Amino acid sequence: MTAASFRPSLVASSMAVWRRGLIRTLRIPAIIVQSFFFPGFFLVVYVGLYKAVTQLPGFPTDNVANWYLPFMMIQGASFSGVGAGFTTAVDIENGFFDRLLLMPGNRHAITLGTVAMALTRALAVASGVFVLGLIAGARPTDFVGVLLTLMAVVSVSIMGSCFALGLIYRVKDQRVAPLFSIGIFVVLFVSTAQVPLDLTTGWLTTAAKYNPMTQILELARTGFIDQGVTWGDTWPGLVAIGLSGGLLAAFAWQGLRRFVP
Repeated sequence: MTAASFRPSLVASSMAVWRRGLIRTLRIPAIIVQSFFFPGFFLVVYVGLYKAVTQLPGFPTDNVANWYLPFMMIQGASFSGVGAGFTTAVDIENGFFDRLLLMPGNRHAITLGTVAMALTRALAVASGVFVLGLIAGARPTDFVGVLLTLMAVVSVSIMGSCFALGLIYRVKDQRVAPLFSIGIFVVLFVSTAQVPLDLTTGWLTTAAKYNPMTQILELARTGFIDQGVTWGDTWPGLVAIGLSGGLLAAFAWQGLRRFVP
């Protein structure tokens, strides 16, 4: 038998990287607690402080929890996603990443396994935030829309992971880590995170209009607004996910391909 026959498959190698990340998370549960705390905290605060926002003319729901819950689920997913960059930065600093590069099989299993682990954390966090939202008074209006919310959560987690990994593969230094969170915060909040696009003013209207996160949030909220799921609210989000996800995946992919220890 040739040496190539002993090379593990891409799936097997990715699962090995995923299992290592899972063990690390279980040993340090504060990783998930931290990812859950901020969206959970903001959800409780927003629901308590901004009830009057639903009285604005044209606001798509009279339930403030319904408006903010999808956003907080996506926020938690994004935090979990960029966590992939933080863990990879630690591996690069302590030299373990060089050992990963030497493992038999396709080196892209490193990215796939890391992204899969970040997605696992994201789904755990989103589930917790969803339950908290129900306690806070959120009531989904459309089951299909809830599935679209889940799609948005999964997509944003993957995009956040690819963004952070693409940066750390190129810079190879933990000092770039603050850019992970800064980039995510800018994309999230320069959008329709707070109010619908037609209720924004000034430069924020222009920025939010061309921010793909606006379309993704619109997709994620279709199961929580009074109108329910419509194709007009769905297809722009699907396009935004496809284009943004493809570009960020290529950003991470090329970064790892050119990675030199």
